[in-house]
Amino acid sequence: MEPKFLGIDGQYHTAGSFLGTDGKYHPKGSFLGRDGNYHPKGSFLGSDSRYHRAGEFIGHDGRYHPQGQFVGCDGQYHPRGSYTGTDGRYHEAGAYLGTDGRYHPVGSFLGTDGRYHARGSFLGVDGRYHLPAAFLGVDGKYHQPGSFLGVHGQYVDSESWLAEEHRNHGGLLA
Repeated sequence: MEPKFLGIDGQYHTAGSFLGTDGKYHPKGSFLGRDGNYHPKGSFLGSDSRYHRAGEFIGHDGRYHPQGQFVGCDGQYHPRGSYTGTDGRYHEAGAYLGTDGRYHPVGSFLGTDGRYHARGSFLGVDGRYHLPAAFLGVDGKYHQPGSFLGVHGQYVDSESWLAEEHRNHGGLLA
């Protein structure tokens, strides 16, 4: 565990963080750019007058792209390891063609319901697939880790997790 210190804002910050001229704490190595904002170490001011991460480059389209991207036969930039599938589209490294004729993310699997689900999902007692680390609450429904039973007898869940859980119920790419 990294050492932390108590800042003048009353919150703990990672050792090496510093208080910027904007009154906020920034990670070690950050610097104040000409635009008045703090940027990560290694960032640079591009020809488009914006700051970019170390390793980004200007492509033939005049835009900056992350290091390791390449131009596919479609003329677009794609992440390293991407490949052209039988559908003629580029897919992330490790994606695979499922029995449904669609490409699915690395680690996803075909469930007993005939749909593909996210890596680590499990079949719950309710007969549906749920995201990893979900737990069965006293209300008989599955909830995200860290959820708790509120004062009104209902679990308090994060909306983003609920949206992901809803997507998982429908199967990936459904």
